[in-house]
Order: sequence, then C-alpha cells, then structure tokens
Amino acid sequence: STLFPYTTLFRSPDSAKQTNPKGGKKYKLLLFNDNVNRREYVAKILVQSVPDVSSADAYQIMQQAHKSGLAVVGIWVLELCEAYCESLQSGGLIASVAEDDD
Repeated sequence: STLFPYTTLFRSPDSAKQTNPKGGKKYKLLLFNDNVNRREYVAKILVQSVPDVSSADAYQIMQQAHKSGLAVVGIWVLELCEAYCESLQSGGLIASVAEDDD
C-alpha cells in the first residue's frame, strides 16, 4: 500500500476482508459464542489466527458473537477460510465455515 497510498480511500469497508482475485465462490468464517473462554482470550486468538484481524476488529467480532451468538470474522476463498477456522479451533474457539450467499 506504500506504492498506492490513496487506494484505501476508494475501497468499500468490506473489500479489505475479501481476498479472492478470481471472483470464485467465497466462504465466510463464523465465530460462535461460548461460555468457556474469556472475552480477552477470544480476541487474542482472533488476532493471532487471522492476519486481516486487528485488535479493534477482534474486539468487535468477539462482542458481536457474545451478543448475537455468532459473528462473521471475514470472507475469503475456501482454502484460507478453512485454515483460519482450524487455527481458531485449535485455540479452543468454536468456529465454522459457511458458503457466502452474496
């Protein structure tokens, strides 16, 4: 982004989370609320497991999962989505992959 410092001004907020240049099927990574892990731990695992997720993003995702029962972490191609899902699960979180409807 150092070569194109202005591109972030023209992207939609969701485009940063969608990395699929071929326009194929996209999949969403879902995080479910659980009553076992502390909120701080959930946010920490999110940041460690998903490169696109900042600390601020992780807190919002965790809050969404806590309030609604589930949250969409992001949308990627299947291989990335599954890798992130496995990483979250190995950290003790409840996560799954679902096809994106859009």
